Amino acid sequence: MTSTAPQLSLPDRDGLKAPFAALHHVALVTNDMEATVKFYRDILGSEIAMAHRQGEHNVRHYFITVAPNTVFAFFEFPEAEMLDYLPPTQPKSGRSLDHISFFLNSHEELAAWKTKLDGHGIEYSSMEVPGMVSAIFFPDPNNIVIELMVMPLDQLSFPKLDDPEPAY
Repeated sequence: MTSTAPQLSLPDRDGLKAPFAALHHVALVTNDMEATVKFYRDILGSEIAMAHRQGEHNVRHYFITVAPNTVFAFFEFPEAEMLDYLPPTQPKSGRSLDHISFFLNSHEELAAWKTKLDGHGIEYSSMEVPGMVSAIFFPDPNNIVIELMVMPLDQLSFPKLDDPEPAY
């Protein structure tokens, strides 16, 4: 049997190669699947792609769409203690995930999301760097911070390597 080394995916729009073709899912934990489904389906407009029971403890395992060909895979552990909400991009310890960001196509789309979240009583914080990025941040029912952002494509392009003390 011949084994071959993994190949890098095709270069992206900026010419950068990555080790994988796409992101399939992010596995997350909830202690309340009903609240999680209601938020993602009824407020954000996601669909349930898969719902089943898994493992020796028969836990709910739901795949919920968040972007084309990408899902959040929630495992329900009713006894799980969910961390308190902490604002994004602020120093913190005890967690390794700060936020998950989704790109929007226009400022009008961002405004429509603000209206939708307002209509559901969901508080969000805004960030604006004029001419560069507009974004809002809000928690899901599990205090996972979601970011919705608009950025001109020329500002989104990579590479941007200007760290004065690089680790690369």
